[in-house]
Amino acid sequence: MSTWLLPRSSLTPDQSQIVSLPPTEHRIVQGGPGSGKTQVLVHRAAHLAGKYKVPASKYRVFVFTNIIKEYIRSGFQFLNLPDETVGTFDSWCYLLYENHISRAIPRSGSSIDFDAIREGVSWLLSRKPALRGLLDFVLVDEGQDLAPEVYRILTLAAAHVTVFIDPYQKIFEDGAQTQAIMESLGVRRGGQMLLATYRNAPFVAYLASHFLPDVEAQAQFLRQVSATQKIKERPLYYVAGTFDEEMDRVAEIIRQRLVMNERVGIIVGTNRLVHGLAKGLAERRVVVEKAVAKWEGRAVNVQCDFSSNLPKIATFHMAKGLTFDTVILPRLVERSFLEGYRLSTEETRRRLLFVGIARATQWVFLSSVRGQAVGELGVLRDAEREGHLVIQAGGGDWKQDAGGGGRDEGAGPRSGGGGPDSGDDFEPF
Repeated sequence: MSTWLLPRSSLTPDQSQIVSLPPTEHRIVQGGPGSGKTQVLVHRAAHLAGKYKVPASKYRVFVFTNIIKEYIRSGFQFLNLPDETVGTFDSWCYLLYENHISRAIPRSGSSIDFDAIREGVSWLLSRKPALRGLLDFVLVDEGQDLAPEVYRILTLAAAHVTVFIDPYQKIFEDGAQTQAIMESLGVRRGGQMLLATYRNAPFVAYLASHFLPDVEAQAQFLRQVSATQKIKERPLYYVAGTFDEEMDRVAEIIRQRLVMNERVGIIVGTNRLVHGLAKGLAERRVVVEKAVAKWEGRAVNVQCDFSSNLPKIATFHMAKGLTFDTVILPRLVERSFLEGYRLSTEETRRRLLFVGIARATQWVFLSSVRGQAVGELGVLRDAEREGHLVIQAGGGDWKQDAGGGGRDEGAGPRSGGGGPDSGDDFEPF
């Protein structure tokens, strides 16, 4: 059985030091994508539970989504950590509300009202001192995307809190700023830093850096890159003539990467695209696992086996914290970034694309359809001019120009095919 988790002996000195920090005060750990935050988080959970003999009922590892929960659980088994100790903050609040406030869970229409549940739990911990400190320690992953009120609840609920953050991967507007987290936890300094980035090979890091907010952030990120580029293969952006042609190319790319025994992740903008592209790939005899979660009764069900090498498809939000050898970002058209009935802002889209690209260790494939590309096309052209990306037009035989930059125009779009109104069985959004 394969695992993403490294043995503790393989951690760097900086990572090992953070694992073993005593729980004498709340702590913040900052690190970029690939700096080993999740590795450190899991090993720190095992260290604190083992050294201080903390039973499973007295600690929790809070993660951003139920998808990353299943991902981390696949590593927990190698450290003999109980499955129930990892989950989302809102799931934990749900159970606390049900056990100590009411079995009638607040709802907004047909959906669970998690904001009301958080308010209830905050009130409960404030009014009942006996419940304060009910956990010996809590570790929080992707802390920048949790709302500020979460940290007030955590400081009431746990004797010790360690929060892992990366401000550049903040993709929820209501997520807490670093300063707000520090004030809530009473941390006076910036906390511990995981400086080196060990995941992203240089070609991946160069492309990702184009989506950071300023030159200083880009330079700082690139200075931290220390992974090895195993194959000289620059990221590729493919502009198809039709949605049908794009799907053919995506299926072809997945087959090629699987032959190379790589772990492949497909990351898209919406849940509808997850299901639509999975269907389209299945019609092309490419089987992928959908990394989705849904409430079934009183529990969240996730059917995705992260110990298998089947390609995984997920939204940008659900892919946070995951790692793949190759990342595929298809359907980069404006309508793929809908939030409700509104398009994401340019700033949000850039953060999403940074997060998506940074999931890759070795190679990235991006694709869109001619005339419908996202507004960040200019960023991709800048990356091409600097030799960090190959842009290729649809049509003709696919060739990866691994050595030199420039743009392979190919033979133009092939005849026939669909387009947005072609009647494909899978919709673009």
